[in-house]
Amino acid sequence: MPLRAPRLRSLLLRRWRSAADFVASRSAPAAPAVVVLATFAAVGATVLDDYGVSLDESLQRDMGVVAVDHVLSGGPLTGPSNQGHNRYYGVSFEAPLVLAERLLGLTDSRAILLLRHLLTHLFFLAGGLFCWLLALRLCADRRLALFALLLYLLHPRLYAHSFFNPKDIPFLAMFMIALWLVERAFRRDTAAAFALCGVGVGVLVDLRVMGVALFAAVPGLRALDLLQAQGGAGRRRLLATGAAFVLAAAGTRYAVAPWLWSDPLAIVDAFATQAWHPTLVTTLFQGEEVRWPFIPPHYLPAWMAVTTPPATLLLALAGAAAVVWRGASRPRDALRNTGLRFEWLLLACLTLPPAAVVALQANLYDGWRQMYFLYAPLCLLAVCGLHGLLAAMRRPWLRRATGVLAAAALASMAVDVVRLHPHQAAYFNFLVDRSTPERLRTQYEMLYWGTERQEGLEVLLARYPEETLSVDAVVNDSWDILPAAARERIVRAGDTGRAVDFFISTARPRAPFPPSSGRLHTRRIYGNTVLTVRAVDLSRVDEAAAAPARAAYRAAAAGEPLFRSAAFDLHRDGRTLTWVSAACRPEDTWQEFLLEVVPVDPEDLPMIRRERGWLGRAFQFGQFGVRFDGRCLARRFLPDFPVRALRVGRWWRDEAGERRREATTIDLSAGATPPVHP
Repeated sequence: MPLRAPRLRSLLLRRWRSAADFVASRSAPAAPAVVVLATFAAVGATVLDDYGVSLDESLQRDMGVVAVDHVLSGGPLTGPSNQGHNRYYGVSFEAPLVLAERLLGLTDSRAILLLRHLLTHLFFLAGGLFCWLLALRLCADRRLALFALLLYLLHPRLYAHSFFNPKDIPFLAMFMIALWLVERAFRRDTAAAFALCGVGVGVLVDLRVMGVALFAAVPGLRALDLLQAQGGAGRRRLLATGAAFVLAAAGTRYAVAPWLWSDPLAIVDAFATQAWHPTLVTTLFQGEEVRWPFIPPHYLPAWMAVTTPPATLLLALAGAAAVVWRGASRPRDALRNTGLRFEWLLLACLTLPPAAVVALQANLYDGWRQMYFLYAPLCLLAVCGLHGLLAAMRRPWLRRATGVLAAAALASMAVDVVRLHPHQAAYFNFLVDRSTPERLRTQYEMLYWGTERQEGLEVLLARYPEETLSVDAVVNDSWDILPAAARERIVRAGDTGRAVDFFISTARPRAPFPPSSGRLHTRRIYGNTVLTVRAVDLSRVDEAAAAPARAAYRAAAAGEPLFRSAAFDLHRDGRTLTWVSAACRPEDTWQEFLLEVVPVDPEDLPMIRRERGWLGRAFQFGQFGVRFDGRCLARRFLPDFPVRALRVGRWWRDEAGERRREATTIDLSAGATPPVHP
């Protein structure tokens, strides 16, 4: 019997209502998470241009350009700033960024950088989505899943890095996604699920070698299932799913690394190079500069302890304790129950990589940014800890009080994100001294990628709206994110032989900041100076502000010099050394000067310098010098320990572009210990 129109409409209406009810039942639990992620995405798009350019962004982009050009047109696998770097780091994140900018036809550096920052931040938010899914699976509680999502998103340091860190943040987000794929694969237990999991883990290993932890964990858990399996059919299914994972992971790793296509065995060298990276970057840690291979065993846990919100740490400890307790009380379930095994996997992901770093003496620097992926299992264990605490409380008022404290912890994190904007990367918790002015930056790295330099450039452009400015800074990529008209007004130091007018000092290098005279702008975090904009030429500063500096420099230069040469005299007053040039040439204001100190007692040297027996650093004149009366004058402090000898001089480049050094040694062994400089 054919359907009439009224009956057809009635049937379609019932079907539509049924479908709507189904969608509502499925989407209602996700609504809060969607609202949170959409809010963060909107806020991120609003504050996008508040974050500057990080040190490695040009190098990372070059990796993507090289890979895309090689695939599309057969170009070489090296780039102008990337000689062989692709062999160490994968391009599964960088190549899509380059493709996106080309599809959009972007050529301006500002547009390219803003797009990169936006997509990096969105990928970070995607990691938050999978954090929510995992927490929902672990706790079966929408409120706790939302707590996990906010815990992930509101870590102050990670929030800032989610815009300008194209290395560690994508790995963190992908690690969270890979954890979800692993949990899903064992829950569904199908070849297709394990193959999809293999694809995700293959991308993860491409991003960073530490992803091999999950690559090894999945076959290990499958082998455990194989030992407990009964019957030939069950064993064949386990072998098939394990093989699907391994083949998919290995195939994906090969497919997303163009440099492997002609030399598959080169992956062995890549693993070794990423684990023991040859870069010798010094990192300020607990008041001493350390570098590989002299990194103390407590380096990583100490960094995590002082830069992670304390509530997250405490809840993660509770979660880890709960996992161990359940495993000890039910050992058979811990081996067979998928949920319990996944909790053990989280605990292993949090503890085994740091142990491997210590055992293998892997190279770490710039805080713990290479290990930011540990925050993924840390978040999930923290939610397990909160879930366990709530379940253990019999009285409703205790559960409500615990919920209020958890909400207060999230609110505190949100306050830090807002208060430190856009320098959340300098976040430290109360476990370190944040109240003593200028102490924190003498103990730990604060801002090490130079993103704060954008603020200094914007201050200068606003203060001198009609001028072309000659600015010196450690990293010249900082102005690439400025509008084109602003970039045209910036002259990079040394590009035209023009003297430096302004210098932007940042939290790194960590030597004492220049005297207050000549300062046009200062940024302090927790009472610690992390950015100073100063005029090198004192004629640009009003006379009242410049007078103290003129008097101090003239007094220092009036005494008998400690050393004299045709280019400059060196004067010493207590712990202060003053360079005085005979005549200030434009190139003098952007060249590097040299100061090396040989102590009387080698134990006075930081750990990383003891094998060389000296302490020294080249520094740019503009950073610690001024120009007036036709001369260039620069000042530096000697260290507090007795000094046996000095080596002073300067660096320059010859006609072939090679870096050269001229230095003179001054013996101070007969002198007394310099008095403390006021």
